[in-house]
Amino acid sequence: MITGQWLDAKITIATNNVLTPEVDLGRPYETMLVHIPELTSADLTCYVAEKTAGTFYALGKAVTVAAGTGSFADIWEIGGHQFIKIGTSIAQTANRIFRICGMRS
Repeated sequence: MITGQWLDAKITIATNNVLTPEVDLGRPYETMLVHIPELTSADLTCYVAEKTAGTFYALGKAVTVAAGTGSFADIWEIGGHQFIKIGTSIAQTANRIFRICGMRS
């Protein structure tokens, strides 16, 4: 198993209270380990793009997580993507930092 480095994906409520900025995992990965912080109860969706500053698409129902109030870790199948964003279905009331790390066989 090859893993990338741990990175922050941060929702900053002053800029966007439901979506992190783009995070470059450094290379394409099959899966991503996600540490989900305490949240205002929401579902989570992973968005992916083929290139930096590209068009982001919801990855699909396989990576829509009923996170509730968070505070757990999960593994998401991201299908060889490198550029990701994490979105919440409900506006967050404070900044939220997701810790993410790409993984591949």
